[in-house]
Amino acid sequence: AWLFFGTWAATQTPKGTADFDAELITTLISAPFSGAANPLFEALFNSLGVMPAVYASLLLPGARGQKPVPAAPFVALSFAMGYGALGPYLVLREARPDPVLRSELGFLPRVVLESKLNAALLCAFSAYLACVAARGFSAEAAAEFADLWTTRSALVNASSVDLTILSAVMFPVMREDMKRRGWDSAGRAAAFCALPVLGPSLYLLARPALPEAGEEA
Repeated sequence: AWLFFGTWAATQTPKGTADFDAELITTLISAPFSGAANPLFEALFNSLGVMPAVYASLLLPGARGQKPVPAAPFVALSFAMGYGALGPYLVLREARPDPVLRSELGFLPRVVLESKLNAALLCAFSAYLACVAARGFSAEAAAEFADLWTTRSALVNASSVDLTILSAVMFPVMREDMKRRGWDSAGRAAAFCALPVLGPSLYLLARPALPEAGEEA
């Protein structure tokens, strides 16, 4: 998947769109959710901020002593580079389905990523993005998005493929986290993964807490 994404970004995205894409990013940052950008892409673009946060919450509990590469640099870079940064780590890392004590985690996963407040905020923002896309959907918006994807914007094209791959490869990572918590179910994982962005965020809200010392997973 990582090789596919790199090849796609290099060969299949529209060419000569750097100036347009820079202006589009500026609009998304300076005037968020103002209607200045295509609403379908704006929801998609912001979803690429949610997905790395979900992956961080799934991966970092099993990241201690990871071989042959550490998790933190790849997870951090994924907030800017998406699957382009996260892909190599997902390929090279060791699976860690065994139970982990919450007290064994570092500060960020223990205090922030394991908290239900973090999960609730991700759910709320994911739901808001779904509403933005639904409210902004129209034949005109869809046609504009298609035009951006095919001819006008490498950013729109690559971002769409990025989100698709991040959603597609979520299932085994979520199953591993479920096993770590004694809550494993292929059907449950498939159900959460079937709803892109919002589904994985809801999983974080629903998943059991990691055990403390003296408890069984």
